Amino acid sequence: MKKIISFLPFLALLVSCDLLNDTKISSTDLGGDTNLTMNAVGTKVSTNVQVGSTSYPASATVTSNVNGVVTMDVKATLPKNNSLVNLIPANLKDASGNLSTTAKYKNTSEGILDYTNKDGKPFVIVNYSSNVGDKYVLTKSDGTTITRTVTAKKEVDDYPVMGGSMLIKTMTVEQDSRIPGVSKIVYITNHHYALVAVVVYMSDGTSTKISLL
Repeated sequence: MKKIISFLPFLALLVSCDLLNDTKISSTDLGGDTNLTMNAVGTKVSTNVQVGSTSYPASATVTSNVNGVVTMDVKATLPKNNSLVNLIPANLKDASGNLSTTAKYKNTSEGILDYTNKDGKPFVIVNYSSNVGDKYVLTKSDGTTITRTVTAKKEVDDYPVMGGSMLIKTMTVEQDSRIPGVSKIVYITNHHYALVAVVVYMSDGTSTKISLL
């Protein structure tokens, strides 16, 4: 199943600049092979945004690939009066209040980074060679920082995907938040399928999960 990074603009809560973390793994750059099937122009993924027990349809289509930096058109039906949805800027929505925007990211055999922060700078989501405790730390243009920390790296296939029909190994990265109402963002990744899921945890105890596999 082809998977791509399809809902990073839905998480338009990010910030960026150029720093290295303590493990000398770059927070802003990735190497690796970008000639991946999931990066090909025209690739389309249909997926869902799950809020509680309700799923909402969503899709993303790759529209360009320039030296491994991919741009996508992203659309998703969004629930009304949801605490997370209410934080999404109006310029990322259509007239009906649903998500309709573009996203830019780099997906390689080494990891994933995005450009969805307000400064448009690259920020690593995961480097597959990282270990638990490694951090990707960047500084916003206003001088405040944001940190993504590897919190789990599984050596066994124990994460259910495709409706529970398959188990895969995963790496989990947790991002802190400076956004009022959002406590943290958790990225679940896999070295073969890239971004598997994103969970946004709200300060009121609710969460929204974007399942990509």
